[in-house]
Amino acid sequence: MCGFDGVGSLFEKLRHGFQPPGASLAEIEECETELGIILPDDYKAFLRVSNGFNDEIGRGYLVVWSIQELALAAGYDMFELQERRFLIGSNGGPAAYGIIDGNYISIPFVFAGPWEDEVRVLGGGFEEFIMAIENGEGW
Repeated sequence: MCGFDGVGSLFEKLRHGFQPPGASLAEIEECETELGIILPDDYKAFLRVSNGFNDEIGRGYLVVWSIQELALAAGYDMFELQERRFLIGSNGGPAAYGIIDGNYISIPFVFAGPWEDEVRVLGGGFEEFIMAIENGEGW
C-alpha cells in the first residue's frame, strides 16, 4: 500500500470515506505529467489506497478529489496552477484544500484580497493535514 499502510490508525480513521479502488501508479504519474504538478509522496500513497475521499472526519468534513477530478481543479481561478501549488479538494463548502510547496493548506473559494493573505497552513504532511481537519481547523 505504498507506505500509507504504515500509518495504521490513520488508515482506520479514514476507511469509512475511502473511494476504492485506489489509483494506479500509472494514473498518478499521468496526472502529474498532464497537469505539470508534483504530488507529495504521502499524498500519492493515500491515492494508491483510495482514489479520493468524501465523508466527515472528527469535527470536519473532507472531500479529497480523485485523480480524475484533480484535472478539473486547473479550472479554478483562485490561483494559477503551478508545479508545487494546486488544489486537492474541499470541505464540501466554502473552503478549498490544496498543497503549496509541500504544505497542506486551506483557502476560501471566494476571498476579498490577495489569495496569499487567505492561505491557512494545516500541516506539513498528509497525516498532519488529516489531524487538522479532524480537529475542525479546516474552516
